[in-house]
Amino acid sequence: MAAGVGEALRDPVRDPLREPVRDRDRDAARGAVLPEVPELPPLPRRTVRYPATTAVGPVEAQAARTPDAPALVLAGGETVGYRELNASANRLARALAARGARPGAVVGLAAFRRPAELVTALLAVAKSGAAYLPLDPSDTPGRRERLLAENAPVCVLGEGVPGALAGLETEGELPTDPPRALTPHHLLCVGYGPGGRPSAVRLTHAEADRRVRELQAAHPLGPGDRVLQLGLPLWEYLWPLRTGAAVVLADPWQEGEVGALVRELGVTAVRVAPGVLLGG
Repeated sequence: MAAGVGEALRDPVRDPLREPVRDRDRDAARGAVLPEVPELPPLPRRTVRYPATTAVGPVEAQAARTPDAPALVLAGGETVGYRELNASANRLARALAARGARPGAVVGLAAFRRPAELVTALLAVAKSGAAYLPLDPSDTPGRRERLLAENAPVCVLGEGVPGALAGLETEGELPTDPPRALTPHHLLCVGYGPGGRPSAVRLTHAEADRRVRELQAAHPLGPGDRVLQLGLPLWEYLWPLRTGAAVVLADPWQEGEVGALVRELGVTAVRVAPGVLLGG
């Protein structure tokens, strides 16, 4: 769960603010695409019923409300504002749409060298209406080929996967929010667990929206918050972006401790998967 830094999630034995960042932690902090982690235990059911909406609509609304607020915080303290992030994602979404990305289609997401590009790509895929398929470059070729064959993505964005595109030409594309025939019942993500022949976990926009609203109700984020997320499904990056908070993206190649990231980048909240803390 998200918590203030002074109340950051702590394992009974290990403290995430004191533990060195292991390889998996660094990958998650820098935005590399990892296999979707097992689902966290469900939050207690609430009596509140939220009207269904898409996961991307509230992000666009937030960008319109606070265009100059920081949406991403990069290593060294550089920030990317909501206006800039939204416009970049809009251009990429339109380029994806020209390749067939739309509701009912799938776009693969592999690793990105620059973490900001991953967030832009994630947002762009959602804006296009397509679902994203996370692809791990460390997967065996056979497993990766099976995932690609089962989902037939219109393209794969990123690096480290054969046939993946490091980027699309977006010059000349409009920076405005693209039109789309997207409903809350369309898929946001098609995820798979590691190894074997697991069945796909298909997450709709409505379900992702419900989950982040429950998280927000339990652990409110807002303008001024800077959120470091470790080892979590990619769709959770949309949570801070719909509240006016900023997502903190660490330097991909910088060794360090989580505590150092907190201090250097002004982190106010940490959201971490239990497996990251408990893993060796």
